[in-house]
Amino acid sequence: MEISKINEQLTHLSCVFSDILAERGLLESKLFPVNEYISVSFYQTYYHLHDVMKQVWERITPEELAKRSKTLLSEIQALSITYLWLYYSLARMGIIFNKFDSDPSKESREKQEQWKWMLEQWYKLGTNYFNSGKPTVASSGGVNLALNTDSLDWVKDNLEPVTEEQVRSIRRNIGSVDLYAFMDECEARAKIIDHGPFPVSKDEVLIISEYTHLHDGKEDLWLPWSDTETKLPSASLGIAMTLKGCTSFFNDIGTVTVEPGDYSRLVTNACAYTKHGTKIVPVGLDELQAYADAADAAQTELYLRFAEWDKEKLMIAGAEAYWRCYARYTNQVGITDKIDWKLSQAVIDEYVPFFMDNDADPAFIRFGRFDDEMEEDPTLYLLPE
Repeated sequence: MEISKINEQLTHLSCVFSDILAERGLLESKLFPVNEYISVSFYQTYYHLHDVMKQVWERITPEELAKRSKTLLSEIQALSITYLWLYYSLARMGIIFNKFDSDPSKESREKQEQWKWMLEQWYKLGTNYFNSGKPTVASSGGVNLALNTDSLDWVKDNLEPVTEEQVRSIRRNIGSVDLYAFMDECEARAKIIDHGPFPVSKDEVLIISEYTHLHDGKEDLWLPWSDTETKLPSASLGIAMTLKGCTSFFNDIGTVTVEPGDYSRLVTNACAYTKHGTKIVPVGLDELQAYADAADAAQTELYLRFAEWDKEKLMIAGAEAYWRCYARYTNQVGITDKIDWKLSQAVIDEYVPFFMDNDADPAFIRFGRFDDEMEEDPTLYLLPE
């Protein structure tokens, strides 16, 4: 890709990030130092992601991975595709702002070429994954449509009518799984993805929520602290619902917003499923209570464990959870065990002491600028032409 084309995408991604930030704000927590640990993890990606992704793309093309990932319970989807540009570009923003006086031309030629190459691979992956042929959910019009026909047909064949009371029970149960999955990733949504809306009939759409790498005691341990005494019934779970008379909007971090918010009365059909080996199998809606009970117990275990840790340990854990996000890519080519998923000592030595005393990166000042400033100087620094 020409530099001008790369910079068009960086300008677009700056807008995508600004919209996500406006929707969610800076992340705050009473337990984890979230802003601090995400900053540390970003710098880990700046120094080490290129080497990891080089090994991935040597073994599979972005086009082939995109085609292979348009299935139920895939690790590669809208959120994990967003990882490829979001973490690195924010770290690059911090490096250029803090070390190069906001002058991208001072970044080494080697790092510029690495970033250009990684953006090219991301673009190929995104444009081949989303049915729109666009690289992001935002550029696709706020929809996350990628699942192939076989996957959608399987879901539709397994849908069953549900009452409003059943839907409220399903939502309560899934809420428990959601909170557990969020806690296990140090208060991040990395295990959670929403797909849709897929048209079903007039004024009726299909929306899907999926969870992966839940701790069931059978799948390889995802994070060092994931080994709770309580085990969930399976390592993955999907919930599909058809809704009539609603509106929905999806973003690039895999989250759907449905209006009206209390949409239980609008749900017409639902089904649940998991993966056994490579096969998708149904889960009875009455079995979701077992997932909720286990998730509640596991979440309590995790909370009590984390509550005993000091800020430094929580910060490093959160940063390693973010860094581990890229294992979803190395899993696709069988090299996860060859990668060091700990933070490098150099990153710990340079950044952890700073964020022990500061709750935000100085470069974050770029998030609050006016639109006219953004037109000439997008949040994510452009590559020099």
